[in-house]
Amino acid sequence: MAMVHLPKHADGTDPEKPVLFFDIDNCLYSRHLKVHEVLSGLIDCYFKKHLGLSHENAILLHQVYYKRYGQAIEGLVRHHQIDPMVYNVSVDDALPLEDIMKPDPELRRLLEDIDTTEVRLWLLTNAYKTHGERVVRLLGVDDLFEGLTYCNYSETPFTSKPHIDMFKKAMREAGVQKNESCYFVGK
Repeated sequence: MAMVHLPKHADGTDPEKPVLFFDIDNCLYSRHLKVHEVLSGLIDCYFKKHLGLSHENAILLHQVYYKRYGQAIEGLVRHHQIDPMVYNVSVDDALPLEDIMKPDPELRRLLEDIDTTEVRLWLLTNAYKTHGERVVRLLGVDDLFEGLTYCNYSETPFTSKPHIDMFKKAMREAGVQKNESCYFVGK
């Protein structure tokens, strides 16, 4: 991958180094692993168990919240006052990722080929930090990123993609000031 060399400002200072924000789910790993399908099943079960819904109604409400808020948990917190940390343990942390994922040498080589003297690598996920950290550890690429911006379920209210506040949070956490210095790598 050829990188553009950034010119120095007239005063000799370097311009802001661009940041590549990598979405984790279905971006760093293949959709063929079917993580989303397993996750959807866990979410549907959570809706059934904690809201007392039929299987069909659980799927329906899950989809309504996903489309409206970008993720089902936000609808559960807003409308049903569920504890998002309990949800996390029951859903995201319950994913059997150790049975699904393994180190990905090809992904690692691809990421290592990015010239980090020219750009910075940062992770971004709508899940809680435990999920993001687990995925990149299992893929064997956790040491290649400077940081992780995640949906912090312990904050009220929490923010998630596609809301602009999530991208502003990512910029703040990555220490980047200008929109033109941000590149999102996602599905």
